[in-house]
Amino acid sequence: MQKLSQQTGYILADNYKYVADIYNQLMEKVDYKFWAKYLYKLASLYNDKNSIVLEVAAGNCRLADHLSDTFKNYIASDISISMLKKNESLSFQKVCCDMTILPFKSGFDLVICAFDSINYLTNKKSIQNFFTQVKNILNEDGIFLFDAALEKNSFKHQKYASKKGSSNGVTFNRQSIYLQPSRIHKNIFEISYPDGRKFIEVHKQKIYPLEFYFEALEKSGLYAIECFNAFTFRDCKPSDLRAQFVVKRKN
Repeated sequence: MQKLSQQTGYILADNYKYVADIYNQLMEKVDYKFWAKYLYKLASLYNDKNSIVLEVAAGNCRLADHLSDTFKNYIASDISISMLKKNESLSFQKVCCDMTILPFKSGFDLVICAFDSINYLTNKKSIQNFFTQVKNILNEDGIFLFDAALEKNSFKHQKYASKKGSSNGVTFNRQSIYLQPSRIHKNIFEISYPDGRKFIEVHKQKIYPLEFYFEALEKSGLYAIECFNAFTFRDCKPSDLRAQFVVKRKN
C-alpha cells in the first residue's frame, strides 16, 4: 500500500506548490529512464536488488518510478507535498520531509540525491547538515549517490534563459538568471491558471566549487570514492557541467 506521510514538529515549505502543476512539461526533455540506468550502474557495483533505498528531493518521483522497478525496498522523499502528490504509484513509499532534517532511524544501503537537488541548499551549513544526516542513516557498507551542477552548467543555461509552455491549460514562463558574483542561480516562474489566477515562484540554487563538496563530506564523516563527470565514468573536472559523486561512510 502506498504511504504518503508528512514529517511533524515544524512547518514544511511547499516550494513547488504551483510549479508542480507544470513540472512534467517543464522537464519534457529529461530522459529519466536513461538517468535511472546510469544510477543503477553505479549502485550495482556496491548494492543488490534487496537493498533498502532512500531517495531525497525526489520531486514528483519520475526517477523513483524507474528505480523502484529494480529496488523493491524504496522510499521517495521530498519537501514539497504538492510534488509528491503528482505521483500515483503504489509500488513505493512516499514521505514528505526536509532533506536536512531526515525523520528516519533505520539504516539505508543506498541514499540517492539526484538532478542537482543538492544545489538547492544555498548555504554551506545546510549542506553540512544534509551530509551529516546521510552519514547517520547510511549503513556501514552503504553508498550515497548525489550529483551537483557546476558553474559551466549555469553559463550554459544562460543561453536558453527563457522558456514558455503549458500543461492542462496552465501556462508558464520561466526566466533563468545566474548571478556570478554570489554564485546564485535563480529560476523565476510566472504561472497562470485558466480561471485567471497567477502566481510567481522563485527557486534558488547555489553553485559551489567542485572542491567544496570534498571538504564538506570530510567534515561529515563521509568520503568520495568516485567523482565522475555525470553520466560517464570519467573523472570529473571543475570545468564539467555536472559532477556525480559516489560516497561512503568513514569506518
